[in-house]
Amino acid sequence: MDIQDQLKQFKGKRVLLLAPQFFHYIDEIRDAMKAAEIDCDFLDERPLPGFTGKAIARYLPMINERQVAKNVDDQLTAKSYDYLLVIKGESLSTKLLADFKQENPNAKLVLFLWDSVANSKHAEAFFDQFDMVYTFDANDAATYKIEFLPLFVGSQFDPRLIDQDQQQDIDLTFIGTVHSNRSELLNLVEKLAASAHLSFYDFRYVQSKLVYAVRYLQDRAFRKSPAGTVHFNKISAEAMLKTLRRTRTIVDVTHPKQTGLTGRVIEGLSMGRKVLTTNSKVLDYDFINKENVQIFDEKLTNLDEDFIMKPYVGDPLMVYKNFSVYKWLETVLTGTAYVPVDHRSVVEKD
Repeated sequence: MDIQDQLKQFKGKRVLLLAPQFFHYIDEIRDAMKAAEIDCDFLDERPLPGFTGKAIARYLPMINERQVAKNVDDQLTAKSYDYLLVIKGESLSTKLLADFKQENPNAKLVLFLWDSVANSKHAEAFFDQFDMVYTFDANDAATYKIEFLPLFVGSQFDPRLIDQDQQQDIDLTFIGTVHSNRSELLNLVEKLAASAHLSFYDFRYVQSKLVYAVRYLQDRAFRKSPAGTVHFNKISAEAMLKTLRRTRTIVDVTHPKQTGLTGRVIEGLSMGRKVLTTNSKVLDYDFINKENVQIFDEKLTNLDEDFIMKPYVGDPLMVYKNFSVYKWLETVLTGTAYVPVDHRSVVEKD
């Protein structure tokens, strides 16, 4: 059975997706629903673009609430829905949810947090108004009695799409936003990679020149970022995919307040690339071969060249199926708990 077939039961369903436009993730959700013939309308819960919009959504949500609620009301005049799927929930309001429920009394309301609850306090106030609340953070799931559901990967990370002759000419790659202690740890990896004569593609994204200035003043390690590693423009999804395919080992520095796996970790492992990460939670997944993962922290004194250079161990297809956007959608639309794909079912069905 093809992996997309698990969404056949939702063919023709109508979903209103309310989420921030974040890198390539929203496009992956919409593409998967389109492939499954699910009717999805997307509304950005950050009406103002760029860093300003993000800051207002997080710290002054009331500014966005009225506009987002109006946008939802406008959408409800044109169509009814079977689901309201909210990601992050920075601009939720009592009016928005009440209006949606009034117009769609039989619809299911689902909230997914791809950030920690500590960074989603606005959404926390609305947990009890949803039929199901999911979080990518296992610790938060236990603390707040909500469902655990890891992040997802899009179909472009299917390992079956990678050319068997794909050249892996980049030893290490980091692609991500600068935050917390990332600069300190990435500077350490840069130093150790140079000592070991290993290539390191280090792409550190900063949202704006204002953020750059503040971080430059406050973060000594950030000021020591090697030349050419800091960027104000996001890397394109196509360029990122090409880079990851050329890479042997993905470097990940998880936010210290989070325990959920980041996108780069699950993308790398799903497409058959090893991972060097600060997040020991990756070892909790039975379907991930531990030989493809190494954990590090600020005490790292050298890079394990054998680990980096040796091929990926095992078949990444099982990892991909467990993290695929299709499985993620099946879970949130059925409103069930996340249950990993059994290894035997992968072998039998493909």
